[in-house]
Amino acid sequence: MSDLCLSLMTKRNVVPGSDPLAQIWSLEHWISTLNRVCHINRISESATRQHFILHFDAGRPDPDRVEVERVRSDDRICVTHIIPPPNVLALSAEWWIEHTHPNVIFAKRCLLIEENVYSPNVARKMFVLLSENVDRLTGQTLCRPK
Repeated sequence: MSDLCLSLMTKRNVVPGSDPLAQIWSLEHWISTLNRVCHINRISESATRQHFILHFDAGRPDPDRVEVERVRSDDRICVTHIIPPPNVLALSAEWWIEHTHPNVIFAKRCLLIEENVYSPNVARKMFVLLSENVDRLTGQTLCRPK
């Protein structure tokens, strides 16, 4: 069976002078703003590296469990799922800011799945999850109703 890589990217304008990467980095912020996050077990943590197990509600009888490693630099957070969610072979993500666009945060997620698992609904669901995470974690939305 062939594998398929699904790359998703989005961006949000953020409040001038805010530190969106600090919000993304804060595990407490994830717990308090993302309803799907049930629990986080910290394995190790420093100013530039986090290793943890994240339990989240994916609409199944029991919460899903992923093992995550995140590495932070001044303008980027790189995420690797050591143990990805069910039906995902590999998952990585990046959050970053660019000095030429100081009031924008960018987010990218790459999923490797088996080709037979893919459908337009799977792609749509993954993009919606990425967008919702960015919206809630930054307090900003891409499309606001008029």
